[in-house]
Amino acid sequence: MCRSADRDRGAGPSRCPERGVGREAETDVTDQAPRYAQLAESLKRAIAEGRPGIGEQLPTEHALMASHKVSRHTVREALRLLSEAGLIARRRGAGTVVVARETPAAFTQRLGGMEDLLQYARAARLRVLATSRVDGDPALVRRFGLEPDTAYLQITGLREGEEGPPVARTVILVRADLAPGAIALSELRGAITDWIERQHGIAPARIEQAIEAHLLTPEEAEPLQAAVAGAALMTRRRYLDAQGRIIAVSESVHPGDRFSYDMVLTREG
Repeated sequence: MCRSADRDRGAGPSRCPERGVGREAETDVTDQAPRYAQLAESLKRAIAEGRPGIGEQLPTEHALMASHKVSRHTVREALRLLSEAGLIARRRGAGTVVVARETPAAFTQRLGGMEDLLQYARAARLRVLATSRVDGDPALVRRFGLEPDTAYLQITGLREGEEGPPVARTVILVRADLAPGAIALSELRGAITDWIERQHGIAPARIEQAIEAHLLTPEEAEPLQAAVAGAALMTRRRYLDAQGRIIAVSESVHPGDRFSYDMVLTREG
């Protein structure tokens, strides 16, 4: 136990540790968390309090090194944790900025049947980034199993929840004779296949889905506000009508911490 009298003795240096030295007190020595994890938690608390606010820049690496008295490696590892938590993102020309005050909740999709698959598109809003007409592109025909003699409308966009960074980057190819026009697409709410059913009376009779692990490319990471080469989940779907013709296909890339599947299987017979 350290007593005040120990400080007053002139027999040598004090055995009592000083508290509150520097910008913030050091974590108790019994805390075994790595220093970068401690720094990440400190920055998380500051972000949650609006210091800095959403859209504002984080201090530079040098500033964080100086204010927290840590190495560059410690700062970079702490920032990596914040990026994986969906709180910060690097933006071209703007440095590292805050994109959320709290870690966004992962979007969970329950899989029990076709309606569960369609529910995802209905629940996560699509923000369209670009559209183009595709007609017989050999690479896309192979990638999505398209009908080579059929034209499609390609839609690139972001799936978004109520708040926080996007849930997924999505590429959708809709058969051109069924695709919504520019105005209808801009006003679209819910799943494109629901719109097609309302307008054309054609509904998916079968949905084929493939799921695979994926690493985010720079093209995907930037709009998703995620780290390049970060772990992601890719889903690819083909929506077919009763005659087996393609209505639409989609490919969605979800950062690993923003999406999960909840699958329920029931024994038949």
